[in-house]
Amino acid sequence: MEDIKENLIPNLHFAENDEEELAEEIGPPRRPTIPSLLQRNSQINLLEQMDHERGELRQRKGTVRFTQSKVTRQEQKAQPPDGQTPFGESLMVLEFGEDAPIEAIQWIMDKIRGRRVDGGMELLVRKEPLSKDSQTIIFHISATHMKLLEIADDMGFMKRTKTGIIRNFNVACLDEFFYDEGMALEDILTPADRQIIIKYALETIKAADDEHRIPGTKIILYHGQSIIQAAQSAELIANLYSLHDKRTLKELRHRWIKPTRVQPIDEIRDYFGESVGMYFSFLGFYTYALVVPTVFGFLQLGLSEETETVPFFCVFYVVWMKVFLELWKRKSSSHAYRWGTITMTNLDEPRPGYYGKLARDPITGKWTPQYPKWKTYVQMYCVTAPIIMLCMGIAAFVTIFQFYVEAYLAELFGADAYILYLPSVVNAIYIAVSTLAYDRLATYLTDKENHRTQSQYERHRVNKLIVLEFVNNFLCLFYIAFILQDMKMLKTQLMMQLIVLQFLQNVFENLYPYLKKKVGLKIVRLFVKSNYEKLKQAHESYDEMGLQSLDDDDPRVVQNRKETILEEYNTYDDYLELYIQFGYVVLFSSVAPLTAFWAILNNVIEIRLDAYKLCSFFKRPFARRTKNIGAWQLAFETLAVISILTNCGILYLSPQMRELGAGFTREAYTLSFLIIEHVLLGLTWFIYKAIPDTPHWVRVALAKAEHESRQALKREVRK
Repeated sequence: MEDIKENLIPNLHFAENDEEELAEEIGPPRRPTIPSLLQRNSQINLLEQMDHERGELRQRKGTVRFTQSKVTRQEQKAQPPDGQTPFGESLMVLEFGEDAPIEAIQWIMDKIRGRRVDGGMELLVRKEPLSKDSQTIIFHISATHMKLLEIADDMGFMKRTKTGIIRNFNVACLDEFFYDEGMALEDILTPADRQIIIKYALETIKAADDEHRIPGTKIILYHGQSIIQAAQSAELIANLYSLHDKRTLKELRHRWIKPTRVQPIDEIRDYFGESVGMYFSFLGFYTYALVVPTVFGFLQLGLSEETETVPFFCVFYVVWMKVFLELWKRKSSSHAYRWGTITMTNLDEPRPGYYGKLARDPITGKWTPQYPKWKTYVQMYCVTAPIIMLCMGIAAFVTIFQFYVEAYLAELFGADAYILYLPSVVNAIYIAVSTLAYDRLATYLTDKENHRTQSQYERHRVNKLIVLEFVNNFLCLFYIAFILQDMKMLKTQLMMQLIVLQFLQNVFENLYPYLKKKVGLKIVRLFVKSNYEKLKQAHESYDEMGLQSLDDDDPRVVQNRKETILEEYNTYDDYLELYIQFGYVVLFSSVAPLTAFWAILNNVIEIRLDAYKLCSFFKRPFARRTKNIGAWQLAFETLAVISILTNCGILYLSPQMRELGAGFTREAYTLSFLIIEHVLLGLTWFIYKAIPDTPHWVRVALAKAEHESRQALKREVRK
């Protein structure tokens, strides 16, 4: 039980000097206020009254569940309209395009503010006041705490209860989710939860049966289509993003960037969401795991002069990487349980960028975009595949050309001249630059394939990146290892690529966002023309709708102008960087034992640099719920399998093994290594079976939650 408590309750203990330093920087920590506690009690009383009405309805209709429209009507009686409701935190900023018609903007705003029974979402909207630099119409969107909780119930969020179990959130049993006496109503949902909920609320504003077009535009709608996503695809909505919560961000940054402290993974997840939290947890776990090969690498380096240790370390790296990947699955399962995403499933809904001809869905009967599957396959096999092959051919040409240049320089300056390192450095720079190009190419090709769901899109995009980056980064090493069979050159090339690539990536990924923040706003003011006079007339029409404005001196106005030009963050590039690094560590590290040391040194620095840049130089990324690292898990496992082949190949070519196999025929010697390879593959399968993906305590907790749900359902039926 102690393990369960440890994983359920984040460790928020800080040294006294840290607390004092934090208090000096941002003031004393926030405490639940009396109004918020009174609000909590009044809302619970309201919900009890609603639950009583549900009971009466069940007796009349014989149903267990109450309709959503009844809840909405009851809540509307208890809450003031948008214009009278206090506007709290700006949960989302919506920026329309410069040419967006007033009629279309008014219609979309009516949908956002409208009643749920009329197809709206009952959200709170405030327009941003105009300034002399304004180029577009900007709205800030928020919601009441009760509205957020109601939508969280609809979305099937899982939250911790008083008993310590994680189960489906139920707004009718709200009091059960106050597991701490000091909790206020707004503490049930994390900042990331609120962002996910408001984005979901906007995207679930659907077109009705009689709504075939966004007024004032040529944007065609089909029944059940997300209006906001359609407006984004047509660039009617130019931007949709969230502002940073400055206080929460400062608290997080204070705890996170200190190199002597453990990463506050739960707090990272609370603010940035499960996707970012899972990435930084994986980065930390992987960095800790690198300690083992680093220690053995130094041991191998010390022993290599006296005895050949390559066979032992070939086997060691195979075992280490498989154990690491299996233990990570267990850790990600623990995270997913505590974060309430372990039972999450991907909905088979079209992604925002999906397009096609409108036709009736054969299952639901609704009009939805249909895109022939054969066109996707034609694009994949007749366009994407040849382009990927061409990129692989270019990478092969650059690799071979590098060795011709090295041979030419060796003839001119001698075999020991330092200028011989120049082709390797140039090749490493080429690899770093082409990595950026391949990222954009993979995105473009996947867009053209037009995959229906987001999960399909991400999987195919990652697969392209895996192939392109594998060839781009490792083909040169394969050529040296198995064609030239020069282990000394392999070690030099490996270390050169690893160090140069990591250095260039760290410089670019930190310098570019910094420069964009520092000079971006000045460039916008210099070169972007203001539309103040044009927007002034539109603002007057929004006043007639009853849309209120934020105050001119509202700090969110200035904050939005600063953050709108910031770089957007996603975990793709960071996962790709780790994927490449992992390949350098496991594919040929039995020959270059210090690769793990350089990797761990890079990661220790990168964790704090990434923390600082994410909290300082990037827009607030959209929180995304996830229960693991997705397609990247398969990417790392694929590298692990390939590494078995490369390590067996290195073992096959090593001089000491050839000496041991001197008495064998060529066929017998080759067959023995095929047997060794299959034994290692069998060993990885055994490790896979021996280490369960889900810890025992998580399985027990899930079973207990399921039992409690069944018991609650039985009690509900008896009523």
